[in-house]
Amino acid sequence: MDIHHGGESTGDLAGALASVRGGEATAERESSSVPPALAILRDGTPLLEVPVGTVHAVLGPVSTLRHLIARLSGTSTAPRGAARASGSETVLVDGRPARLSSRAASSASGVAVVTAGQAISWSQTIGENVLLGSERAAGLRETVMRLLRGPSGDRSSVGQSDAARIHRALSIVGLDRSPADSAGALSVVERRLVELARAVAAEASLIVIDDSGPALRADEVERWRQAMVEVARAPRTAAPAPGILLATGAVTGLARVASTATVLAVGGVPSPSIDLSAVDGEREVLEALAAGLGGVDAFHPVAGGSSTSDGAAVVASSVTAAGLTVEHWTASHPADPERIVVDDLSFACAPGEVLGLFGPPDSGAGEVLLSVFGRSYGARTRGSVALDGAVVDVSTTDLARAAGVLYTTEHPIRFDLSFLGGVPSSVSPDALTRMVRLGVADPRRDYRATTVPSGLVAALPGVHRGPDADQFTESLRIIADTGARAVLLAEPFGRAGAPGSEDGRRRAERCALIRSLAASGRAVVVSSEDPAALAAVCDRVVAVRAGRIVGTVGAADAPDSEPLDARAVIEAMGGLA
Repeated sequence: MDIHHGGESTGDLAGALASVRGGEATAERESSSVPPALAILRDGTPLLEVPVGTVHAVLGPVSTLRHLIARLSGTSTAPRGAARASGSETVLVDGRPARLSSRAASSASGVAVVTAGQAISWSQTIGENVLLGSERAAGLRETVMRLLRGPSGDRSSVGQSDAARIHRALSIVGLDRSPADSAGALSVVERRLVELARAVAAEASLIVIDDSGPALRADEVERWRQAMVEVARAPRTAAPAPGILLATGAVTGLARVASTATVLAVGGVPSPSIDLSAVDGEREVLEALAAGLGGVDAFHPVAGGSSTSDGAAVVASSVTAAGLTVEHWTASHPADPERIVVDDLSFACAPGEVLGLFGPPDSGAGEVLLSVFGRSYGARTRGSVALDGAVVDVSTTDLARAAGVLYTTEHPIRFDLSFLGGVPSSVSPDALTRMVRLGVADPRRDYRATTVPSGLVAALPGVHRGPDADQFTESLRIIADTGARAVLLAEPFGRAGAPGSEDGRRRAERCALIRSLAASGRAVVVSSEDPAALAAVCDRVVAVRAGRIVGTVGAADAPDSEPLDARAVIEAMGGLA
């Protein structure tokens, strides 16, 4: 029976932690050669390899990375089977065919998944969290040892052994905290370190790290990366050090933690392994990411959409008083007022300009637009919004519309929540904030933002339910008949498609509609995690990471502005996240 408290299902948590069970007993090898920690083969040819004792980065679109993680953790919705994911592909862990039919089967094959601090049990201590998922194995060992020792045996040896495992794991990841401390007092980076220590204590052969999740400060990023390096250096009790598969979107500084990298294209096809120790290793990764996303010509609107278009000539600078100006905007996470998602961010968009904000969920790119529109995101928000030089009140959605600010999206930001009785639900940021205040949801959980095609945020008068794809396209036409002076669009492009396909035609039409909104004299701000789509429609793109702008491309007043294409947008971010 699952027990639910504060929106957290212990049954789901136990399932997530099943990925660290097993892998403690290591069979003797038949030869002196050491097989890779992970090998994915197609017809016997390696597609992806992670040698033992190394960190291998895998980069690509978020959806593609999540599919890979789900497959290796045994949670994929694809047809299940032993040692095969699809067709002629085979997965080997530690040189042996891996069963990936469930979390437990994946764990028994020696795979541990680290979820960026998502799988922490708040009611337990740090030490208990490190061993979480290994209790059954410990109980079995204790029973066997007692039978072997007899009544007079030392029954404290198992407990001492567990204490040693905890101490060793925490030491390797560099977490100087007492195992008796409550997990509820952990910081964001410490939660990640405890999850990583759990994988170390489980003696996993392959540690898969999902690097998405709550943003880290610069010093925390270095601490987190150093922990991964140390884990890859530390031999297991009776085996070589584990291999680490790091699923990430960040390229800048990646060579300091990973020795090699593989880029997954949109279809999941991996690139050849890239040596990050080479002088141009990180640049080669950026180029592979841009190539994997494909070109932008297939849906590039006929008029506008580049920094050399006629429209760009009239784009004002970032300090203009005309158009939309957002200054020193800060918004916290809906469930945690102390966790800053949009961090003192400022930007301006001139009439006739399409400004792009590039970043995945939790980066602050989409969150800033939703929080500006009626403060619909964030437990706390502050900052100022001005239209044509005059500060306007956007504290409610009605006031924002009345001021001339309009927001809409086909894919709203949502947070997954489980209620009493095990009923799963996906709630809006505003609803999550209310639930935390009422005590229905646990504020300590790291609720991860996602975007799902579940409807239109109520931005247009009379809209009460979400549209399908065609209805959303029609809503972009309707905006032209409103009095909006600033239009905020989050993830408006829809699915990518080949030229001539229905998806391709719809995307091209939406890009043209967005450009027409700007041509009518409106300031248009578009947020998306799709760099190719942004490059196709925007005059200027700013990359947002951890709630701050980290790069800009396509500025009309820049002396040597780079061409506005997918590669330039990715380079401005230093990756996809």
